[in-house]
Amino acid sequence: MKTIIHFFHIHSQPAKVYTALTTEAGLSGWWTAMVTIEPLTPAVVHFRFAGDFNPDMQVTASEQDRRVEWKCISGHNNWKDNTFSFVLESTDGGTSLLFTQHYASELSDKVYGSYNFNWGWYLGSLKEYCEKGRGKPFSGS
Repeated sequence: MKTIIHFFHIHSQPAKVYTALTTEAGLSGWWTAMVTIEPLTPAVVHFRFAGDFNPDMQVTASEQDRRVEWKCISGHNNWKDNTFSFVLESTDGGTSLLFTQHYASELSDKVYGSYNFNWGWYLGSLKEYCEKGRGKPFSGS
């Protein structure tokens, strides 16, 4: 199976990046403006975009200021059972972030390429959100 990997530096402390990955306000500031978190054990995060792309992620691991992991449990067939990780490391007055998405089923190169491109866009939005206070989340318009 294929894996998408992105690695980059954010000029913000790990605590700010972690908050952007674990709260409704944070997630809606960079990925999609339509997000809700069910405070279950484990928590489930519902992301709403358009069409059939509305992934529901179960939080499978969370280590304050260091790591967040999700598993897609519903809402988008191509991502069902995929795992996602955000690993944060304090570096040079900021945060290095290693993002991975491991696919549970094989998809075409074009589909992987599309998801990889979109992750690049939205991870750039995460960087802007953490550094400047405003990202470019999907807003439905």
